[in-house]
Amino acid sequence: MSAENFTCTFIVTPAASADPVDALNRLGAIWSPDFDAYASGQLDASRVRCALCQHAPCDCPPFGSPEYFALLDARHGRNRGGA
Repeated sequence: MSAENFTCTFIVTPAASADPVDALNRLGAIWSPDFDAYASGQLDASRVRCALCQHAPCDCPPFGSPEYFALLDARHGRNRGGA
């Protein structure tokens, strides 16, 4: 390949945060209210409330079901075209 046939494309994006928590928060992540206690070793994983249904252990509807998406939307304060 000769130099005249070579094309280089650069994509410029805003600087990413070095803080992973900040990055997830910017994406709209919702955290379990127990995550900090679990991460610091103060709470066993079996007692961590789900970030979505807020129960320990999790009893969310099956992933991908209409009930799951309704719960997800409610937790994020969204309305997907409902009444």
